[in-house]
Amino acid sequence: MNINARTAITLLLKGLFYKSDHEDAWDELIEGSYGGIFDYFEVMGLVVMVDESEGFAYLQNMSFEEGEESLPKLIRSRELSYKVSLLCVLLRKKIADFDMQNEDTKAIVTNQEIKDMVLLFLPSKTNEVKTLKEIDTSIKKVQELGFLRLLKNQDGVYEIKRSIKAFVDAQWLNELDLKLQEYREVES
Repeated sequence: MNINARTAITLLLKGLFYKSDHEDAWDELIEGSYGGIFDYFEVMGLVVMVDESEGFAYLQNMSFEEGEESLPKLIRSRELSYKVSLLCVLLRKKIADFDMQNEDTKAIVTNQEIKDMVLLFLPSKTNEVKTLKEIDTSIKKVQELGFLRLLKNQDGVYEIKRSIKAFVDAQWLNELDLKLQEYREVES
């Protein structure tokens, strides 16, 4: 296996893998060692998910039918906080709006725009400084998830990564609605 195939495997193991960040490894994943890389992960019960049009790939646990022998899951589902979930939904909406209005490939948002969007959905608190710090923490978490990228030489300006479209889909939104409903019932 060549260096680009090994690089593609390593990047997939680390999380989201973007074509724009590693062109040679991407080309190897798509055209070169496609079968070999996919077979490598299949042995571990993982599937390589590729969105060629948006230029990203990631790993997902294999689905097994009931009664079929299954493997332990390697990739754990992460429980996101309310603010992180809210931010993901708002960024997903923002990229959808951007796609309808612009032909540019990058959806750009500033730190202040993010804070303004999130603050609309949070209860008014007396400690605004604490709330803003919590939003900053949520922004960092969304960056770690790979859905936001801080642009170089532009303080407080982010690119919304297109991979958010694959993760924040109708099913994800439905599950979030159910959790919010449970939360409201507990709070009342």
